[in-house]
Amino acid sequence: MRKRKTSHQPNFKAARVVVLGQDGVGKSALIVRFLTRRFITEYDQTLESTWRHHMEVDNDFIYVDLMDTAGENSEVKLNNCLTRGDIFLVLYSITDRSSFHEAARIGRHIRRRKTNGNSVMIILIGTKRDLEHFREVDETEGSDLSQELECPFYEISVASSDGYKEVSEMLSGSVRQYLRHEKIGSNDKRNQPSSLSKMKEGLIKKTGSFRRKSVTF
Repeated sequence: MRKRKTSHQPNFKAARVVVLGQDGVGKSALIVRFLTRRFITEYDQTLESTWRHHMEVDNDFIYVDLMDTAGENSEVKLNNCLTRGDIFLVLYSITDRSSFHEAARIGRHIRRRKTNGNSVMIILIGTKRDLEHFREVDETEGSDLSQELECPFYEISVASSDGYKEVSEMLSGSVRQYLRHEKIGSNDKRNQPSSLSKMKEGLIKKTGSFRRKSVTF
């Protein structure tokens, strides 16, 4: 008897990444640098787009949806983004203090609203590190804010020769950390006793034993 051949399809996992921040901080530049390795300086600041990218992290095949946002970060918009993301990259420019204040507002909003038990990651990113001579936001301020938000913090330069490496390592590390957190959360849920188990435990405590013939579930 001939055995049927089985094809082994890779088991894809998913991560949804939303890139947030004030216009002009480099959101589109960061995404394009990651997807194409190129650095492009001019973008349409009114355009919102989503790209799907496949990557491998720790021998797992991952598809990552990258959502680029634009325009005013209103409460309605942020709440909509919360329903569409797992990982939130919150960007500010180290050369623009107002963008730092905006990043703080966005990060606090996400941390305050995302309290429904779902896994969520915030990554705080200071961009344009290559423009050190125009710096308005000290690195320690970014570090302090990340401690308040309980999230990782990076300062990067998308424009530098190492820009692709910095962005790629940051995104890969963020996805890896998110998936590990998801795995721990799934294991915790599996280890929780079911309602049926709790009913049985209650009967055992009441009667001192559990007899299958007398009680049927």
